[in-house]
Amino acid sequence: MSMTHEDLTALVYLVPATVGALVMKAGSGRLAVFSFCVLPGTLIHELLHLLVGAMTGAKPVSMSLFPTRQPDGRIALGSVTFENLRWFNAAPTCLAPLLGLPVVWLIAKARVAEAWSFEQWDLLIWAGLSAQLLSCWPSSTDLVQSLRSWPLYLAGVSLAMMHYL
Repeated sequence: MSMTHEDLTALVYLVPATVGALVMKAGSGRLAVFSFCVLPGTLIHELLHLLVGAMTGAKPVSMSLFPTRQPDGRIALGSVTFENLRWFNAAPTCLAPLLGLPVVWLIAKARVAEAWSFEQWDLLIWAGLSAQLLSCWPSSTDLVQSLRSWPLYLAGVSLAMMHYL
């Protein structure tokens, strides 16, 4: 698969957002400022958990966007609680924030679809994309909880091995 000119332009468009995400991550020691900067991304992260959890039968019961300190000392920027997280819905529910990546890509491609030139509102777009780039990754808790779906992972690996071997 070759990269088109539009794809390359979209990648270049995402450079400021990626730099912004790195700057936000570097400033994550200032919890109040960091939490505020990544709030749009945290909202989307948690909404994706909520929506996918509802669609897969995980039964979300609560959602929070307030940072809380975990027992191990880490900070959770938000959370969604489920009452029916099981082997068949844990992976899709817990890995749902990854769905934010195609959204970031589609926004960048839409922005550069025409003859693109910098406009002031690109700064706002880059800020939002920076927050989303930071928040689209599943947390360590998400990854651990997704392991409840080990039968799905095993089936996926088995299918891949049958296909490629």
